[in-house]
Amino acid sequence: MKKKWLQKKTTTEKAEQDHLVKDERLGPWPVPFGFQHERWLRFKSQMKDGDELWEFSSPPITWKYLAGRAGLSIVRNDKIVDSIVTIMN
Repeated sequence: MKKKWLQKKTTTEKAEQDHLVKDERLGPWPVPFGFQHERWLRFKSQMKDGDELWEFSSPPITWKYLAGRAGLSIVRNDKIVDSIVTIMN
């Protein structure tokens, strides 16, 4: 992901609420990030004190040409250390 794609800061709690998935294959209760839940757990476990969680989205032209990406990035010391894609076209 590119730093210029960062849109706004969020929290892990808000991200989990925003990405709840209910699917009978996952059990009776909504699961944060659905089938990417294990990836999410590994992703957020990398966060250290002072890190920021940001929502990102690629530019509109990428969505127009079916190459759009959106998701979350961990930012540490003004650098993206990892990202998880939650939407793509």
